[in-house]
Parts: sequence; structure tokens; C-alpha cells
Amino acid sequence: MNLKKIIIFYPSFERGGVELILINLINFFLKNKIKIILISSNFNNKKIIRNKYFEIKNFSNKINKIIPNRVAKALLASKFLAKELKKSNPKNTIVFSLQSSSISILLSRIFKFKIVVRNAEDPLYSTFYAENRIFSIFILILKFLTYSFASGIITNSNGSKKSIKKLIFFKKNIKYIYNPYLKKILKNIKFKKNNYILSIGRFTKQKNFEGLIKSFKYLQKNIDNYKLILVGDGELKKRMIMLVNNLDLNKKVKFISWTNDIDKYYKKSKIFILNSVYEGLGNVLIDAVNYNIPIITTNCKSGPSEIIDYGKGGFLVPVKSNIELSNKIEFVIKNNKIAQKKVIFAKNRINRFLCERNSEQYLNFLKKIFNER
Repeated sequence: MNLKKIIIFYPSFERGGVELILINLINFFLKNKIKIILISSNFNNKKIIRNKYFEIKNFSNKINKIIPNRVAKALLASKFLAKELKKSNPKNTIVFSLQSSSISILLSRIFKFKIVVRNAEDPLYSTFYAENRIFSIFILILKFLTYSFASGIITNSNGSKKSIKKLIFFKKNIKYIYNPYLKKILKNIKFKKNNYILSIGRFTKQKNFEGLIKSFKYLQKNIDNYKLILVGDGELKKRMIMLVNNLDLNKKVKFISWTNDIDKYYKKSKIFILNSVYEGLGNVLIDAVNYNIPIITTNCKSGPSEIIDYGKGGFLVPVKSNIELSNKIEFVIKNNKIAQKKVIFAKNRINRFLCERNSEQYLNFLKKIFNER
């Protein structure tokens, strides 16, 4: 039997790294003449190559004000998935779930389809540090009850693979594949740098911008000629703006909304910081390496330490250690030669994250699972 169709289940469309990964995967699958059915909400398909093999089941973002938005989207998307499974053939089709995978696993099993799920975050630490602890514990229990019934699981880091293994009974078909993220490796690049410290991400508890801002405040005692550039949007952004005002850092911290022209901030910055309490991988670190920016990241679970080879390609600090982060920023500023050596080491290993290479691994794994008896 040949794999001819992939049904991709992605109920809650989100901007950022996962959007690019999904687009890269869809385009690669289409190039291999595999029909793609994407089930998602308000997905912007302008970057998908025009192809007769691509079909999208799109629905509105505004669904239900009573239950959480993401849950409402998952329930509505499940109706689309059920309809699609009813008219599809399990002998030539597989389901690939990137979100709300417990419900897609159950539906796939009911209709006797094989399903591969992608786990993008460390499931244990994302629960421990979640904004809504009760809801996250519920989701973790669902994963514990359902993930063992998935035909295969893809994680985006080796650390995440080790964590997901603790949750499931059948550990055979778990594979870590780095994100198909990087289109090309930048070579011989030289940019005029400003005294900018850059951080990019959603303003959520996970990214811990609060700790970064406080660390930057400590830095002012010894070094005060740098600015902190924070790029992104999210529910905690207004709170972070208030924190900057309270710490009298208005002239030192600049907030930038999410933009497609994000490259210019990489080009101008001298240091990149990821201060997350947990991650799946950390695509922004890949970009920072590509632009030859020295990296400071928390040693959180699971991916950031792998990107910088456990400290060989950047600097690691403990999670939620504001003073240590401040001290490390000062060290990098004063020891640029050491920082640049680490960047060179990381850049020499960045091909691990190339789009074409990892997209092929995704497709090969899907075909492997599809053909297993």
C-alpha cells in the first residue's frame, strides 16, 4: 500500500515558529505529490505552494465564550476530522496531529486509521509551570490515557522524547526529529551592531519576560549603555510594560509587536536571550545562531541546551535565576571573544535544523508507521 493522503489536525492556528514548521512540512509533502487535508482555524495559506493536492478545512476563530477557546476549537475541529475520516480510505491515508491530539487519537482509532502525533513541548515541565495548573493537569492525564494508542509519536528534541517516554506504555514508535525550520544557512554575514540585547517570544508565563526585565535592571548597576529589545505579543504584555514603568526602564526597554520583518532585530543585536521556564525546542535560538549572535538561555527542559550543545555553543543559566542571568549578560558583554567562539561552534552544527533534511525525516517516519502491520 502507498501513502497517498495525510490529514493534518491543527485546530488552533498560532503565529510564530509552529506556523513556519507547518508550512514547511505541507510544502514538502505536496512536492512529493501527497494529498494534504488541513483542519485548522483561520489558517493563512498564502505561503502554501498552489497545488491541486492541497485542501483546507478552515473555520472561524470566534466560537464559544463559555468554554476555553482552544478547547472549543478542538471540539469543532474534531467534527471536521470525523467527517473527513468517514469518506477517506485507511489503506492510503494517515492522520498527523499537531494539537489536541488526545481527541484525534480517539477518532482515528474509532475509524481504524493510523495516527502520528507531534509533541512540541516537554509534557511534564509544561504542566508544572502552566498558567492554568488544573487545566494542564487534566491535559496531562488525557495524554497519559491516550498517547499509548497513537501509532507513532514525533518529538522535537531528545529531551522531550525522554520525557514523553515516562507517560506512555508502548515506547517503540517514538522518534525525535528536530524542527524543519531553517531554510538556508547564512554565510559571510557582517552587520553593524548596536548595543541591543534581544529576546523574542509570546508574552506568557512560559517565556518569563518578567525575570529577564528584572535581570536587566540589575545589569544597570554595572553596565548602562545597552537597550533591551522585546519582540512579541501575548496576554502578559501589558503587565510587562507596567513592570518596565515601575522599574524606571522606559528609555532602556523597547517593546516591538510581532512583525514579519523580524530579521532586522537579529542583525542589529549583540546578545540573544531565551529566559523560558520550559521549551519544546526554541526556534528563536536557531535564528540567533544563524545570525551569529551570542546566546544566553536557561537550561530548561527540553530543547535549548541541545541547540547550543549543552553550553559549547552558548551560555546556560538556571531557570528563574535573575541574578545569575544578569551576571552572565555582563560576562558576555565583557568577554566578546569567548562568546564569538561559542557562536562559531554552534553555527558549524546548525545544519541539524535544515528544513529539507528534517521534512524528509518526517515523511519517512509517517510512511514507516503507515506501512507497519
